[in-house]
Amino acid sequence: MSLLDLPPMPADADPVILPGLLHGLGITRRPVPAWITDPNCIASIEAGLIELPDELNGGSNA
Repeated sequence: MSLLDLPPMPADADPVILPGLLHGLGITRRPVPAWITDPNCIASIEAGLIELPDELNGGSNA
């Protein structure tokens, strides 16, 4: 699937930029929880080699 396969958005819609897209393009850093202190683990998370569930970053689905 490419971006061209996505349905068009209405002209008056607010722009939506997904955090994962920003991280994937290297525009923003991936969040690393403060309780992770191993430098190698932090580097792997920031490089996108390890994905953490939102629950571990303080997010919730409630």
